[in-house]
This record gives sequence, structure tokens and C-alpha cells, in this order.
Amino acid sequence: MAKHDVDPVLRQLVRAVNESAQAEVPVAVSVHGTTMTGTLIAQSRYFGELITDNPLMSALEPNSGLLGKDYAKEAETESEHHLHLRVAGARHGNELTEGPWRISLESVDGWALRAGEAVEEDKGPFARLLGTP
Repeated sequence: MAKHDVDPVLRQLVRAVNESAQAEVPVAVSVHGTTMTGTLIAQSRYFGELITDNPLMSALEPNSGLLGKDYAKEAETESEHHLHLRVAGARHGNELTEGPWRISLESVDGWALRAGEAVEEDKGPFARLLGTP
């Protein structure tokens, strides 16, 4: 399968959410035929939720230091190439999967802000994108 360019709007949205660390954006994404609905969250929140669901995963959290400085640096660099989604529903066939997901931006075929969902108040760069103070 040929790689395609990453949508620059989605890339900027992911960057803004990561920079704010607090913003949450309701979205739907399509990845190779699977549609997922949920909330776009920062990488730091993703790791926090991953640990909450399974404490043994704490070594994967870059700031834990358990996997070394190189891992922490690589994870931070890669945050620009992945979106982090708290999935409310993902259906592939008859299977429904919920929870925190890490998805390559190159894998996203399409995405949409979920209509009718309120965007949580933000105190970071995402607010500038929305044109609010």
C-alpha cells in the first residue's frame, strides 16, 4: 500500500492538543476501513490512561525513565506522527473496541470533528486555533 501525505490540518490539530496537554477534541477517524469515534487527547494523557488501565504499562511512559533517555526523546519526537484517541467506539466487523489508542497519522484516511459535541475549554495553543482568548 502506498503511503499518502498526512493532512496538514489534522497534523496541526494533533500538535496543538499535545502542546496544551489539556485540550480534548471530539473526533471521528477512519483508518483502513475502521471508523473510530472518541476524543483526541495529548500524548501525555494517553500514557496516563494506559497506565490507569494497566499499571504494568508504566515503563512505557516516557517520563518514567525506566526505558532510558533515548526512548523518552524518541517518544517525544514521534508524538508529532501519531494521534492519541480515547475511543468511545470502534467497529470492525462485529468487534467493538474501546480505550486509549495510538494511531499513525499516515494511517488516517479521513477524519471529522464530531458535530454537536462541545470542545472542552482550553488554556493553550488550541484556543488560538479556534480564535478564542
